[in-house]
Amino acid sequence: MNERARARALLRRIERESLFASYVVAGESGFVRTLVLGVLRWRSRLDFVIETLAKRSIEPEILDVLRLGAYQLLHMDIAHYAAVGETVDLAPKRARGFVNAILRHISRGDIPEPRDVATRTAHPAWLIERWTRFYGAERAAKIADANQELSYPDVLALTNEAPPDATPSTLADHVYRLHGSSAGLDRTKFWPMDEGSAMIASIAATLGNPVLDLAAAPGGKTLYMRRAGARVVSNDISLARLLPLAKRGGSLVVSDARQPPFRDQLDVVLLDAPCSATGTIRKNPEIKWRLRENDLATFAAKQRDMIAAALSLAKKYVVYSTCSLEPEENDDVVASTGARIVPIDRTWTANGVLRLTPESGADGFTAHVLAV
Repeated sequence: MNERARARALLRRIERESLFASYVVAGESGFVRTLVLGVLRWRSRLDFVIETLAKRSIEPEILDVLRLGAYQLLHMDIAHYAAVGETVDLAPKRARGFVNAILRHISRGDIPEPRDVATRTAHPAWLIERWTRFYGAERAAKIADANQELSYPDVLALTNEAPPDATPSTLADHVYRLHGSSAGLDRTKFWPMDEGSAMIASIAATLGNPVLDLAAAPGGKTLYMRRAGARVVSNDISLARLLPLAKRGGSLVVSDARQPPFRDQLDVVLLDAPCSATGTIRKNPEIKWRLRENDLATFAAKQRDMIAAALSLAKKYVVYSTCSLEPEENDDVVASTGARIVPIDRTWTANGVLRLTPESGADGFTAHVLAV
């Protein structure tokens, strides 16, 4: 199977099995990774170009092929004859003439320009509309533009050694932005962790000891807090997701965070709650095509149960965070508790609440510190 056929197969698998693209492409060649994530990142704008030129609806099997070809022509430094010829070969014989004609139009620069922000930045209109209501039109556009930028991993340095070809984070100590793939890095020294997530852990680590990391998997926040000198108890519902952390020792508990088995309170509870993950679209572009606006209420119901458990376990503070930018999962959940909000004194805060959005270069996070 050649690389273009491999990319098409992975795109189908991501769609069919509702998988995270960043996990699916791990270990793939740079070409395949770029092609898969690029098609997902620009999907609706690619469709706008293709369907405007085709002047008709296109069956999914053919549209998949056209998206691959259009992305190569519009966003990759590839000889046009190769992009067109090898992509046409992926199409069923009955459709190759049609696919060839559309791709040759694109290769000549016959590209319609969208006028609205949603199509220009390849985001669902409903998501742009709600970010505009909450953040304002200018910041909403900046968030969407940032989501379209090529993203490389960040890593937490577990020793004083810095990774090669990297820039220190300005948001959290011991974290580095890589300028390329993390393949080949020694995982005993460098742990994959977005600097936004590290920023949340750094806030919790300053508030007291010990800390309960209530939804700890895959373990980056726990490791960051340990690196900062905190004593940490790590809980998660998934034993499998805790196993990489188990190899590094420490106190681990497997339980549902809504019904935790702890008898004693701990000074600080960090709850980085499962959420819609709209702050991580930069790295997981498939989220924006999979998520529906009414899904937010489902996430919020689970988050309210989890934050109630967190407050019952904390002596002093609860740090409640999500990698969502949506108020239903953040401000509304916090308001439902009646707890007092303690202002966070960091960059990217508004009225004491952390509102880290993707134009920072990090994943988007919202965080509140609550006094018990």
